[in-house]
This record gives sequence, structure tokens and C-alpha cells, in this order.
Amino acid sequence: MKKRLFSALLVLQVAALLLCGFGCGADYPLSITDSAGREITFSAPVQRVIVLSSDAAEAMVMLGAADKVIGVSDSVQKKGYYFPELKKKQSIGKWNAPDYEMIGELAKGGEDNIAPDIIVIGYSYPDKSYGIFGVEKGLAPFKDIKAVALDFYKPENMTHEIELLGKILGKEDAAADYINWYDEKRSQVEAAVADQNMPKVYAEWSSSGDLSTLGSGSGFDGVLSIARGYNIARKLKDAYPKIGWEWVVSQNPEVIIKRQTQSSDQKQLGWQSGPSSDTVMLETARNEVLARSGASGLAAVKSGHVYVMDWDVLNGLDQVVGITYLAKLLHPDVDLDPVSVHKEYLKRLGLEYPEGRTFVYPELNSN
Repeated sequence: MKKRLFSALLVLQVAALLLCGFGCGADYPLSITDSAGREITFSAPVQRVIVLSSDAAEAMVMLGAADKVIGVSDSVQKKGYYFPELKKKQSIGKWNAPDYEMIGELAKGGEDNIAPDIIVIGYSYPDKSYGIFGVEKGLAPFKDIKAVALDFYKPENMTHEIELLGKILGKEDAAADYINWYDEKRSQVEAAVADQNMPKVYAEWSSSGDLSTLGSGSGFDGVLSIARGYNIARKLKDAYPKIGWEWVVSQNPEVIIKRQTQSSDQKQLGWQSGPSSDTVMLETARNEVLARSGASGLAAVKSGHVYVMDWDVLNGLDQVVGITYLAKLLHPDVDLDPVSVHKEYLKRLGLEYPEGRTFVYPELNSN
């Protein structure tokens, strides 16, 4: 009898180890506070994850947990070149309008009830219908699916959010390894620019219709401060305020950075270095700024410091790569090598740096 009982306990212990992936150091129930300030309690290890943003997908891959992802938003599928392991996962709709019925069916996995080992990761965005509170409402009809807010775009929260995700997934060691690398690269930037003046910077978030920029509370504002630049919009009320070009002229920025995102049919990271159809497109976007009324008198235009930048490297876990590019853009003489940092980052994701591509236009000169 005792032998049979011992055998049964041994089987249960082995099953528990398998469920935890041999790396589950947390005790359950496990409670965390997410980026929206919500306390969430997990009764068992998380084995299945649905990501509503490419930033969350990037974090899953970085922590070696891509195998746990069972559903992705359109923003992840559009970056298939970045997420070869995830691009064929089940689509759950748009990142800002997820299909909750599809999520429910995925969570059931053909069963009548939903096993409580599944989470949906989205942005906090408390004032948006597609923020985590809206997601939580959309998931309300389905018992045992937890919504977790992790943003991965504000530098002041980056390492804490990675640490939280590592705890949720039982990937604490992988999280600590990334955090150490992130802190090292960020410290290198801070040391390199410590004695530099802070040029006034205008970042153009959108030019379709009304112009919009990035104010205090945006991820860019924090990133720019680390790179030692002064955001001319940081005193405006909103994180993404609407502005007029006349206001920009009145501020006389010393550097202008125009946001550019990848096209939906993009097959590779960045843009083809010139001369190419990519650089023709980028030059057209830059010339549109240069041709605006009053632009010729701006300090940024006079010095040639008007750039178009791939915004993907300023969000997500590669944000420290973007910080390094920004620091080099603002302070060309500092001893920083953004391409080297970029190569290190991509290697951590299991990707190769795309030679002959650029992420800033005009391209930066290396020391």
C-alpha cells in the first residue's frame, strides 16, 4: 500500500515539474500587479498566451516562450519577418479590435470548459476602449481567461515589466539576463552623452490631416531624455497632442525627427540603403517637411538635422537600440555604435542583422 502511495506521489511530482517546464520557481497562487495597477492572481502556471501587440510578442520571444503563444493580433502577423515562430499562429483580429469569440474558442481548445492556464497580454491604455479594461470586459463571458496589461514601450517601466513577465511564465533567469544586457547598453548611452548639450527636438508622430507630436507621458519623451534631447512638446497636456506647423516654427527646433512605420507588405527589417526605391520614398517624406512654410528658417533645417526614422526600434524590447540610434543622431561625435548594439539585440532574438539596410535617413556616420 505504501509503495503504491509513494509511486502515485512520484507521478504527481513529475507531472508538476513537466507542467512548470522544469523552471517554475514560483509558489501558487501567484499574485502580481500589472501595468494598469490591477492585482492578478494565478492559480497555476501559465501555459498558453495570446498577445495583442507586437511589443508583447517580442517579449515572449526574448524570454524563450514563443512556444506558449497560441494566438496573435494582426500587428504581429504583419511583422512576420521579425517573428518567424509566431507568424503562422492563429489570428485573433486587430490589435485594437480583437475577436473575443475567437479568443474564447482558442481558450476552450475543443473542450467544454477553459483551463485556467491562459492569459491575454495587451496595452494598459486606461482611457481607450481597446485598453486592458476594455479587453477585460470583452473577455467577461469566458471564465478563466485573465487579461494582463504589460506595455513594453515606456523606458521607466521596461525592466520591471520584463521581470513581471518572467515571473508569470516561470522565466525569471531569462528575464534577468535580458535586464542585465538592457541596463548595460542604457548605461553606455547615459555615460556617452552625460556632458552633451540638449538640442531641442520636434518629433512628428503623424502628418496625415492635423499634425501630431509626442508629449509628456509618451514612450518617446522618456527615450529622448535618456539620449539627452529636449522634447519641445513635453509641456503640452496630452501624450499625443495635435499641433499646428506654425507652433513648430515658433519653437525653432534644432532637430526634427519624422516617424515612419513599415508598410504592410514589408519583408525585411529597415529600409534598403541608397540608392534604392526605399531611399527615394524616404527622401520624398523628408522633402515634404523641408518644403513647409517657414521651414527654411529653422535651426534644424539650416544644419541639415532633419531625419526620418524607423519607429519600430523605439518601442518594445529593442527600445534600447532606438535609444542608441537617437543618441548618435543627436550627438554625432559620441563614442556609440548603434549598429553593433542592434546586432547584439537581434542575435538574442535568433535573428541576423540585415546588412545593407538602414533605420535612420539620412544614414548616420559611424566614428
